[in-house]
Amino acid sequence: MPRAKRAISSPNPRQLQTAGPSDEIRYKLRALHADEIAYLSQEWRQNRVPKVVENSYTYLFLRTTRRYIKFLWETWSRALWSTVFLPTTFFDRLSIAAFSIVSSWIVFILLIWCLIANHPMFIKTFNRWSKENASGMTLINAAYPNMFKEYTHEQFQAAGIALAKPLRGSPNTSTKRVFNLDIAKFLLQCSALMYERTSAPLHDALDVSKRVGHRHGRRPSVVNSDKPGAILTAVLGEDVANEVNNHLHTNAQEDVLAAFASRLGIRYNTVSELNSQASAFCGIFWDPASTWIVLAFKGTTPTEFVEWTTDFSFNPRDVGHWIRGWRRAHGGFVDKIFPKRIKRGARLPYDTIREAIKTVSAHLLVNKPPDTDINVWMTGHSLGCALASLVYARQINESRELGSNVTVRDAYLFGAPILCDVDSVNAFNNRMNHDYDHPRTMWRITNGLDCVARSLPHSGDYSEWNMSPYNLFSYAHIGTEIQIRPAPCSSVVSGETHIVPGSHVRIDSALMANVSVLSKDTEFRKSQQTIRKLQKLPIIGRIVSHGTAGYWLTLNEVKTGACEWADS
Repeated sequence: MPRAKRAISSPNPRQLQTAGPSDEIRYKLRALHADEIAYLSQEWRQNRVPKVVENSYTYLFLRTTRRYIKFLWETWSRALWSTVFLPTTFFDRLSIAAFSIVSSWIVFILLIWCLIANHPMFIKTFNRWSKENASGMTLINAAYPNMFKEYTHEQFQAAGIALAKPLRGSPNTSTKRVFNLDIAKFLLQCSALMYERTSAPLHDALDVSKRVGHRHGRRPSVVNSDKPGAILTAVLGEDVANEVNNHLHTNAQEDVLAAFASRLGIRYNTVSELNSQASAFCGIFWDPASTWIVLAFKGTTPTEFVEWTTDFSFNPRDVGHWIRGWRRAHGGFVDKIFPKRIKRGARLPYDTIREAIKTVSAHLLVNKPPDTDINVWMTGHSLGCALASLVYARQINESRELGSNVTVRDAYLFGAPILCDVDSVNAFNNRMNHDYDHPRTMWRITNGLDCVARSLPHSGDYSEWNMSPYNLFSYAHIGTEIQIRPAPCSSVVSGETHIVPGSHVRIDSALMANVSVLSKDTEFRKSQQTIRKLQKLPIIGRIVSHGTAGYWLTLNEVKTGACEWADS
């Protein structure tokens, strides 16, 4: 993957005295983000391996294999402990054994794949092919890079108008919900774009901190963690903090995201690394001339083995002290938003995200009428759905955290995995129905037989089954599932969700309905046809359906109008 390039330095506080509002908000967001390096670097510096060894394929092979062995140990020791010490039934023990066996084999296959995909020859070959045929896109988007070119200003303008509408003007009621196709397309673009940033900028920044060493322990003064940039500056000093900031924010990958936003006349900034040295992260989009914010969360990078082990390490963790009414959720997902432990003076990833929202909101409210509300929307693909769901669930419970002029709106999630137990789902559904006059919706969008959204055990989605909480098949999704289907078929709504089953659900768009996007480029037209054919195959079709390209092509063929309910 391309490495980050150094460029001009970010503005320091003294420069902000003469900078404009755009420069000031960019500085604050970047400083908030860079502060995370202060605690992420502590574990990074424990690696005493020379750089030349660390970058070798042999070291990567050994590190990845060791990670797999650790995964096996944790999976099977947890399975044994649960079987012996928890009040499990026969079916509970059967589910634990089945999950452990299947996940061990799946992760082994992914181990082989990641070792191949990270081999220098594969990387060199793929990068050359991608540069010539896929506009230099990363693996996820290389299947159909034209999706970004197909997105027009007309589509964005329609989405922007809908994103800015106040909640009190929403067409949704307790028995009627509207799925806005214009918003869905824009948020899918944001979700897909997240894959164009890898872990390279983060690793470059961490290498800087590793080189200079950690000085926090020799600075007894209390760090003002409320001030953006204060933590990192106290730990590394101002000059090195600026260098870290450069590596994080002025590089080729950040430029790709910024260029997409600039083309549409909006802004983008990376917000948080989500307590990870891998490539998971959160970014924020906003329109400086409007009243909306979009939080986008990156999904699993297919070549990052550590992310796969996190996804398949289903270690339920209590999360009720962060999200009221909830009980247990996927521990690997929770740790990215609400870590079990952080270093002194550091912020939680959630705190960084919250402060970023407040910073952008304050900027958008300047010179606006007092009753203006800023709408916050959330999106993600795959793993990004789970992370967005946790942040969304927290914020609808604790809306005052964001300020009186900030309103959390809907979430549009693409290919969401199972997340939590049934009690947590019930608590979420209950909270979503508190504002009865102006209800919100978490749309869990599914394309075909998406392997992540529909193949993992999700018996918790069916409350009548009344399964034991110790059964690993009893976990569930949150949100209302809408299975998008190409016209002339109607899309299908399903699940026991915060929407009353049988409610009128329709898909609306401000643009001409039911017009399939057909690329004028012959090669991309062939790619469209190939993707559509592959989605119909028995096993590989589930994988292709999960890709961003599959979602984009289906969204462009969705029939507007009334949806069907799965049980109707």
